[in-house]
Amino acid sequence: MNTEFEPLEPTEESPIQPQQETPEQQESAGIWSWVKFGLVAFALMLFYIYNQHHANKALRTKDKLIKELKELHSEKISLESQITNASKQSEIAKKVEAGGLKELNVPPVKIENHVKAGKR
Repeated sequence: MNTEFEPLEPTEESPIQPQQETPEQQESAGIWSWVKFGLVAFALMLFYIYNQHHANKALRTKDKLIKELKELHSEKISLESQITNASKQSEIAKKVEAGGLKELNVPPVKIENHVKAGKR
């Protein structure tokens, strides 16, 4: 076996020659790279605008929810005070008195059973 490497030489059937670009091809390649750059820049601008609008919408929603939460909290406090006031003994006595019942002024008496366990 021959250990030397012999380079291939071009033959007439398949010539190996570097292709040189024409000036038109070079110009179109340069324009195409600018077009790609422009498309990428345009896509980034669209994303930036969308992101700004989305963030502003989220902030408006957050502010609206905070305002609603404050209103609901004040309504809760108001209802709690009404319930506390309505559950006082004096208020209950006024409501029951309209139905014909009266509040007891005498304390209740304890009834004791004096029957012994052996007798029946």
